[in-house]
Amino acid sequence: MEVEEKVPADLDTLRELIVKRYDGLSQRLQQVADFVMAQPMLVAVETMASTAEQANVPLSTLSRFANTMGYSGYSSMQAIFRDQCLNRPRDYKERVRKARAKENVSQTSAMAIFQDFGHANVEAMEELQMTVSPQKLERAMSLLENADTIYIQGMRRAYPVAFYLWYALMKSDNNVVLLDDHGGMLTPMTRRMTEKDVLVTVTYSPYAPETSELIDIAHNKGVPIVAITDDQMMAQGNKMEVCFEVKEGEVMGFRSLSSSMYLAQTLAVSLMCQEVK
Repeated sequence: MEVEEKVPADLDTLRELIVKRYDGLSQRLQQVADFVMAQPMLVAVETMASTAEQANVPLSTLSRFANTMGYSGYSSMQAIFRDQCLNRPRDYKERVRKARAKENVSQTSAMAIFQDFGHANVEAMEELQMTVSPQKLERAMSLLENADTIYIQGMRRAYPVAFYLWYALMKSDNNVVLLDDHGGMLTPMTRRMTEKDVLVTVTYSPYAPETSELIDIAHNKGVPIVAITDDQMMAQGNKMEVCFEVKEGEVMGFRSLSSSMYLAQTLAVSLMCQEVK
């Protein structure tokens, strides 16, 4: 007997459900899914008519999408967006603008760049605090705590986050393996993975083909995957057991890693705390 899924009670759970069901949605409903995933704040504050216009779909399609996700109507779904998005500090950007207006420094001076990165990182971490639910963190911790071996992987820009997580967990009692391609050993190392292990992958657009291949290998082996990524709607998003979507601060095209490191530290320290209980 198929177990009926509960109606998502928070935005994080709703986003997971959208990713899970995305491939089975009609083209119109996928259009709504793309919009609400990309513009949660607009969904929270705009009227249904305005949202339908901006998403370029009929009102009835918004209602149908909400029903497909288990809600009685669009307003019920919108309440989830409002509960989460409108709790963010609403005057933050205005504070930043006022602070910058008082500064008498060039936009490209070291101090201006220093402050820009600081503002961008603070805002990104505030957003992460609002979008990660306790339930998702608990699921991730349960997988890590019960895994025989924790495999960790990240390529290029994602490598520092993966390396830090491996380094931190090496201090714990867990079996931890950092997967990299030094000496062409990535493929041989993945042969040891089983469904009793867990893969933690860090990946950002443009997604490294090595990471995409590893996700497929782990998924085919039945290995649970915990991902830190910049887009939960990535092509392989429905293969993740837990997917943390992290929007990093960015200045002049240079993206930070502060929020990803913040999340990696949370996972590592939380796991070590579990061991001393």
